[in-house]
Amino acid sequence: MVDARLPQDVRVPRVAGFAAWPHDTSPKQVGKAARERLPRAAHGRPEHWAWRERRNGAGAAVEAVERSNTGRIPELVPLRVGRMAAGPFAFLRGSAGLMAADLADAPVTGIGAQICGDAHAANFGLYGDARGGLVMDINDFDETVPGPWEWDVKRLVTSLVLAGREAGAAEDVCRAAAYDAVGAYRRTMRLLAKLPVIEAWNAIADEELVTHADARDLLGTLDQV
Repeated sequence: MVDARLPQDVRVPRVAGFAAWPHDTSPKQVGKAARERLPRAAHGRPEHWAWRERRNGAGAAVEAVERSNTGRIPELVPLRVGRMAAGPFAFLRGSAGLMAADLADAPVTGIGAQICGDAHAANFGLYGDARGGLVMDINDFDETVPGPWEWDVKRLVTSLVLAGREAGAAEDVCRAAAYDAVGAYRRTMRLLAKLPVIEAWNAIADEELVTHADARDLLGTLDQV
């Protein structure tokens, strides 16, 4: 779709879910309006979780996992299911589609993105970039899909809670990890929004980003890496 308000020689395609350019309104005002339509507190309201009524016990979850095995190498399916049965965190890792179905009825701002789709804690790691440098970022994109950005954030935070429980952390520690993660996400997005597009696109987890996200405990780890 092309924005007809622009002269023919500067019209740019408009992609669903992405901001149109150029725009007549302030991005900050657009963001405030989105928050008025959907306050942060709305994400925690029980009435939004219609999946509780849609689910019919554990059988529905098992059926969903079985359907997700369609197209996989048959000999490896038992291995996958066996790994998922190890615990809640392992089950989360293998059930991205099931969680997406659960989140489908949850409130969203309507701001779309090309999301990871499987943004749990174990899908972050180190790998080399095109210039031979080490990058710490998401390293698994086999579930990527156009969707609400909220899904990635909620999946990541849920994974931190489950991973913490599996590691024997107390519930207050797991809750603190969840709050820290969404706080760091919010602060980092605020920083990236101020950068030119190319700089934001190429931003990596360096000292500036980590410090801004109030995750200074990671600086020593980054230095070691």
